[in-house]
Amino acid sequence: MSEEKKTGRPKLEIDKDLVEKLALIHCTPQEIGFIVGAHPDTIRKRFSAELSKGKAEGKRKLRRKQFEVALQGNPTMLVWLGKNLLGQSDSPLGDDDTKALPWTDDLD
Repeated sequence: MSEEKKTGRPKLEIDKDLVEKLALIHCTPQEIGFIVGAHPDTIRKRFSAELSKGKAEGKRKLRRKQFEVALQGNPTMLVWLGKNLLGQSDSPLGDDDTKALPWTDDLD
């Protein structure tokens, strides 16, 4: 009986939880690859679900913290969230309010 030899590189064991935790803090596939010793393409191909899940969880945590800070009275965060989530702006004028008023010299 002859033994079959596998061709190609042996599959590198990479901790899925570590990839997800690194994605949570928005590490790039290049950075994650450097940390775990794999090519960024390997990270993208084998761990796309973990990358997506980690990034989504990181955004959720950041959003929650922003709301906590804003609701504690931080004016900068209140303004930023108001502009980005509520469509508020620094300019109180609408489109119709930017036109010049008609000018007359009549003083009757």
